[in-house]
Amino acid sequence: MKQILLSIATATALFALLSCNSGVPKGFVEEPDDQSPDVVKTFDYGQMAALGHPRVLMTADDFKDLKVKVGRKAAEHKLLSEANDMVIALASEYVDNGVVIEYKLDAAGKRLLSQSREALRRLFTIAYAYKMTGEQKYLDAAIKDLRDVCAFQDWHPSHYLDTAEMSLAVAIAYDWLYYDLPLDLREMIHKCLVEYGMKTSVGQSYHRAVGNWNQVCNAGMIAAALAVYEKDKAISVDIIEDAVASNKKAMQGIYSPDGNYAEGYGYWHYGTGFQSILMKLLQTAFGSTAGLTEVEGFMKTAGYILFMAAPSGGSFSYADGGTLVQRVLPAMWWFAGETGDESLLVNEIRNLKNGMYASTKDRLAAAVPVFMKDFEPKGETDAVPSSYVWSGNGKVPVTIVHTGWKFDDSDVYLGIKGGAPNGGHGHMDAGSFVFESKGVRWSDDLFRPDYATMENALGNSEFWNNAQDGLRWDLFRMNNIGHSTLAFLNSDKSIKDKRHVTDQIVSGKTQFKQVYNSPDGYGATLDVTPAYADAVESANRTFKVIGGKLVVSDEITAKKNMPAKFQWRMIGQNAVTVNPDGEVLTQKGKNLKLSTVSSDKNVRVTYATWDATRPADWIKRDYEPENTDYMIAGFTATVPAGKTVTFTTTLE
Repeated sequence: MKQILLSIATATALFALLSCNSGVPKGFVEEPDDQSPDVVKTFDYGQMAALGHPRVLMTADDFKDLKVKVGRKAAEHKLLSEANDMVIALASEYVDNGVVIEYKLDAAGKRLLSQSREALRRLFTIAYAYKMTGEQKYLDAAIKDLRDVCAFQDWHPSHYLDTAEMSLAVAIAYDWLYYDLPLDLREMIHKCLVEYGMKTSVGQSYHRAVGNWNQVCNAGMIAAALAVYEKDKAISVDIIEDAVASNKKAMQGIYSPDGNYAEGYGYWHYGTGFQSILMKLLQTAFGSTAGLTEVEGFMKTAGYILFMAAPSGGSFSYADGGTLVQRVLPAMWWFAGETGDESLLVNEIRNLKNGMYASTKDRLAAAVPVFMKDFEPKGETDAVPSSYVWSGNGKVPVTIVHTGWKFDDSDVYLGIKGGAPNGGHGHMDAGSFVFESKGVRWSDDLFRPDYATMENALGNSEFWNNAQDGLRWDLFRMNNIGHSTLAFLNSDKSIKDKRHVTDQIVSGKTQFKQVYNSPDGYGATLDVTPAYADAVESANRTFKVIGGKLVVSDEITAKKNMPAKFQWRMIGQNAVTVNPDGEVLTQKGKNLKLSTVSSDKNVRVTYATWDATRPADWIKRDYEPENTDYMIAGFTATVPAGKTVTFTTTLE
């Protein structure tokens, strides 16, 4: 009995010590904990539990340290203070704007995602503001939002991104505000995170996905499990262990070998943004990512996305991941902290200072001071990448040229797209390119059409059908004739189910043969033969930035028994004047000359332009978006059967 009483006394003293260290308010009424023992598997769960709340992304000591840095030491931490002020200003705006989060699906009746994202935007930001200021208005707003979303009938697990983003939002707010939330709300949130979140994750397809779904969903589930661990230990451990194993496999498929992201710029922002959250969740709770940071190509991906941002304010906008304008990338602050490479932040520092972070209202904006707390760049850094070229292989090979980082007319920019159309979110854009010089984007890549509109018009399964005969390819913006690449007008009919003779072969993966990185030329040679194997014997596109001009050399070998008739197409928001010796493109009061030389004097080049719209002989689809102000410049030519001809096009 004496031994039992001693154990009880020791446990009571330990609880009191932990309560004191974790800042438990006097008289706080706790929801009963799960009394099962803590386990050690990939992680030590008892060690994590000892942190108390908060522990999702930030601990109590982290917030204490951050308050000192942006408070009495603000003069020494100017950039961090700017980030902190930006987040708090956003939180004040969200408190005042009267937005109510409602259970409302999108136009296709498929997604609750816009509401989940609004919840994440608000709760992450407002909870941060309360932790940093203690102002009651932030707590009141967070409590209202939490009650609203926990009163939903579910978090829409049929489209699991909806559930994942909502789970992340609620988990952060629950954990950070834990000791300020009333007991009934904590009980309600706990139940929702388990019943609406973690339990519905069982059997979901994201566990096997290799793309943004895996990253977003696992981040949301890990956050939920960390937040309620003491209340439901077994399911929390299972969720975290399964998530790390699943995520590691996905990361290997996403980033290996070089870090380029198959789904493009916009989806990197999404997937890798949540991947950085996932990393920080594990680092804060366990002090380890269990090897995730060592996945081949992952730490290289920050260099990829840095080069994807173009001087014009746009991006290398291939596939569905294209964006009309650049986005802020909170994940870059995490990568800079991990690598110590300030040059990764050349865009982010500029965007923090010019107000883009504040104006775009990114739902992960509150992660910036969280990431920056332990790695703060100078703020006026001159650090820029040392190379002009970034090139990566993998599912979707790309090569990108960025000759300067002044973001003015002196910067020349080139993005070259390889790969095959049938990848996730893919387009028939193999061999396409974007090109900027003189402060103008001359060669562009149109933004994808609205998902809900296309799903309603074509049917969900057909819009996402990337087989050769998929209706996806009957949309101008998805087809190669809507991109700056080649279109062949003949075929040996070896590829079945083509909707149009000019279509690329969806399984034809194009690869880089050589990369150039010297003053003699910055660029690459791409073998596009697999995309056009039914039309040509071989086709190679070589792109070189030389000085301020771009030289594109297309070496085309026709089949022995069939000529290769093709269109060389370049789409942009240009006015185009056709002259006997070439074309003059005009945009924003500036001109660019396009001229082409054939290596065979008997093979003529005929300059031509095309409207940026679906051809008249295609099925009419009135719901396709118009491409106002766009024009396609280029030429037509025919390579005789069995011959090889090189067409050298100069843009200057």
